[in-house]
Amino acid sequence: MKPTNEDTVEIAQVLALWGHIMDDREWGRLGEVLTKDAVWDASAFGFEPVAGLEAITSVLSSDGHARAHHTTNIVVSEGPGEEARVRSKGLGVMDGGTVISAVYTDELRRAADGWRISRRAIHLNRP
Repeated sequence: MKPTNEDTVEIAQVLALWGHIMDDREWGRLGEVLTKDAVWDASAFGFEPVAGLEAITSVLSSDGHARAHHTTNIVVSEGPGEEARVRSKGLGVMDGGTVISAVYTDELRRAADGWRISRRAIHLNRP
């Protein structure tokens, strides 16, 4: 489907909320940004890809994640059916203050209560 301007704003809100949930470690709120069957792939950081809110929560609550997440450069494009494809940049502040740059490639699905990420892959930008 071709996303409308309203869809694009709602999707950007979901990506922004992701960062707040991560930084505040509010794992119980992941359902506000992810589908129940979401796939989370951060293999670029040494994590095995996982599927489902429970498995994602387990990985995200472990050590080794950025302490601050900032999503930028959001580009929303057409996806099949009621889905959208999104590419965005992410800046993460690690323990000790090191800043990393990543690219998120997301698939989002429209649910009854709004847009949700159904698949997220994180790619590390290396200098």
